[in-house]
Amino acid sequence: MENAESQFEWVKFQVKDETLGSDRTLDIPILVKNIQSSKRRFRISVVSEFKQVDKLVEWFLAIQDQKTKNFTLSPIDTIKVEDEFDVDARKERKLVLQITSPKGGYQGDSATFKVTIQSEDGIHKTGGQFTVQLNPVIMALKTTVGNEYQVSKDLERQSEKDKQERLERDPNATNEVLAIMSPYEVKGYVFVETMHPDRVSFIAKGIKGYKGSVEGDIKLEEIEHYLKPKPAVSGLELGAFVELIDGPFKGEKAKIVSIDSNKEEVTVQLVESMVPIPVTVRAEAIRQLDNK
Repeated sequence: MENAESQFEWVKFQVKDETLGSDRTLDIPILVKNIQSSKRRFRISVVSEFKQVDKLVEWFLAIQDQKTKNFTLSPIDTIKVEDEFDVDARKERKLVLQITSPKGGYQGDSATFKVTIQSEDGIHKTGGQFTVQLNPVIMALKTTVGNEYQVSKDLERQSEKDKQERLERDPNATNEVLAIMSPYEVKGYVFVETMHPDRVSFIAKGIKGYKGSVEGDIKLEEIEHYLKPKPAVSGLELGAFVELIDGPFKGEKAKIVSIDSNKEEVTVQLVESMVPIPVTVRAEAIRQLDNK
């Protein structure tokens, strides 16, 4: 029996430990070949073990053959999954073992699957074992341009409120939003790390400027260059027109009259004020406008 990879003349399949987000699917192709001169029957069996916070949370397993067979698994329902199929002489048959992680799992939950493939006549037998662990994913939320920072703040506040409400009935409840990133260079999107993308989308509903979520996960390597810190005053110029997006003058238009790179602060003059008033704010509290 092989633990990692089976690449024999009669069978090809490969398994390895994986990490998945909640409600995500892992496909494992399996190719079985009958190398003898008469039709033979084969059997695939899967035994599962679980380590998870909530024992009622269910995983889903499917064996996709000519017909798909679906199974529901959990720590309180660890049935042995089996399926039999015939392969004609000198022919091969393709199957897919499909694992779907639960929506309501917790970070660190895991399921271990032991797969065995064997011929009914006992001549051929092999298998492998792998573990699937639940980890957070990164999703992208769409926002109206210019509201990225405010949507991030409102989402943080809403997710904390949601957590407090759920704690009343679930002592293991955690914040659905693990991290939020709103890079200055990215317009119309913010990135959120979470265990449950569907819950984040639900929490974000009603937030002004939120326009929905982007389907699919974002790979860390796709956005990690935004994690490199840049001076908040980078790209700002004297005389540039900006909008204040935080603080008592939020929403006001202003012109930059001074930049303090050491303190990462700018002094602006409100353009719609009857009397020119210089205001010093953090560089993160302004958004540069296109028109100068």
